[in-house]
Amino acid sequence: MRRSTKSIVLVRTAPLSRNELQFLLDGISQNLGPNLLRVKGLVNIVDEPGRPAVIQGVQHLLHTMTWLAKWPDADQRTRIVFIIQGIASVDLRDMVELLDRVSARTFKARKRGSLGAGQ
Repeated sequence: MRRSTKSIVLVRTAPLSRNELQFLLDGISQNLGPNLLRVKGLVNIVDEPGRPAVIQGVQHLLHTMTWLAKWPDADQRTRIVFIIQGIASVDLRDMVELLDRVSARTFKARKRGSLGAGQ
């Protein structure tokens, strides 16, 4: 029986920190395992304004981020494509959105905590 292959695109307007990106990618990789076939995208990293990170990976192997000198066009949103098999698109979309929200909240809380500790 052939397993269907699907793709989903995560689009995020707000820049991500490197830690948020790693949290998101690790969570997706751990939850999807061998059903995650490919990941690729341009990521707006908060510490590198004007320079998108290029991410690429196959299954659980994520290549080292590389950087473009500038965005290819005016659209500077993060765009990550996940190619999967054997999972409903809606389930993947729900997981990606949940991990993205948890990541954003976790790192926002950590930032607030570190700011409060310095006072």
